[in-house]
Amino acid sequence: MKKLSLWAVIGAAGLALSACSTGGGDSSSGNASIRLANATLTHPSLDLYVNASSTAAIKAVATDFVSAYVSPASGSTTVQVNDAGTSTALVTAVPTLTSNNHYILFAYESGGAVKLASLGEDYPTPITGTAQIRIYDLATDGGKVDVYITDPATDLSTVTAPTLTMTPVALSNALTYSPGAYRVRVTGYGNKNDLRVDVPLVTLASQQIATVVLTPASGGVLLDGANVIQQGVYTATRNTNARVRLAAAVSAAGKVAASATSAAGTITIDSGSVSPAFGYYVLVPATDTLNVSVNGSSVAPPVTALKAGSDQTLLVYGNAGSATASLILDDNRLPTDPTSVKLRLINGITGTSGALTLTANTAKVASDVQPGTASTYVSVLGSTSAMDLRLTSSAVPGNFLTTSAVLNFKSVYSVLAGDDPTGAAKAQLLIR
Repeated sequence: MKKLSLWAVIGAAGLALSACSTGGGDSSSGNASIRLANATLTHPSLDLYVNASSTAAIKAVATDFVSAYVSPASGSTTVQVNDAGTSTALVTAVPTLTSNNHYILFAYESGGAVKLASLGEDYPTPITGTAQIRIYDLATDGGKVDVYITDPATDLSTVTAPTLTMTPVALSNALTYSPGAYRVRVTGYGNKNDLRVDVPLVTLASQQIATVVLTPASGGVLLDGANVIQQGVYTATRNTNARVRLAAAVSAAGKVAASATSAAGTITIDSGSVSPAFGYYVLVPATDTLNVSVNGSSVAPPVTALKAGSDQTLLVYGNAGSATASLILDDNRLPTDPTSVKLRLINGITGTSGALTLTANTAKVASDVQPGTASTYVSVLGSTSAMDLRLTSSAVPGNFLTTSAVLNFKSVYSVLAGDDPTGAAKAQLLIR
């Protein structure tokens, strides 16, 4: 991996990174060239300020677009990114810019904050008849990933080994290719079926350098991609898929099944699980239609649609003969504290259990959680021993449900309360 140098960053947005480049010039005199790419999830237009100027050097960069270059003085330079037309900084950094060199700044979101990363754009030009691809992985929560660079038509199942493996945050070495069209697919480490992002077309001309930049999508596990040609065009690839898992919580041990369909076919999310049950994530196109059944009878699909780039729980709860299906957004971004775990409660209890409260080793995780809803995530201190989880109800005296489990440090868990409290032996807490 290429060595990365750290920028100082002011505020709580985290460290920004500046990739090494090989351009010459004196960093203490003259001008550098910088441009801004808006790769954020929730900031539709961005301004860039340089050296505390009252006027934006770069204005109104829309999501998935890049600005033209501006030429600040070289040396130690303060750059600040704001929502367009506002005066509040989203992120501030102090890079050292080298005279006559070019840089592209990526504004993206991770851990709920806007961050800023830089890529030098003065790498040596490849020899005639060749081109290069690099991967710049900024998606910390995605963890270790495999990258496959192939012909666009290649079936991934036929590829025996990844092109490279990366652990964020990192910039790969340059890989040399013949000019032409390529496809970049990123999967979870060691699992080709765990597709995180598909950049379907990276077109390389002779002597071009392309960098595929990976940033977190909204759920924390799936990725968005962007292809930037050195000192050239910027092309964003937003993730069009969602990861969906089934939470079956209907009464009377009802059997719940779920799938997603489109003109392209049907994807099984869960072929049928007896409630209460907590399934595993399945990748589906966000434009697909969800189909749900309980004991073979159809259930009306959720009112809300799937969200591209997200992780979502398909909760099916209520009486088995009149169940309700709803979609709940999951946040699988990891806790920032390595000694903690991130927890929330999903209330799938049927009947008159009232609002629910969850504690973990006496720490309150959630309170007043109504049936069919989920609490927000909270971080609690982890333990190498089994954690004591207790559920109390506003309508039932004493401990409503209890369980214990070892929860791994720096992990994310949902606690599902499911089934009917009138059958106390059946009501359960499930953790995933």
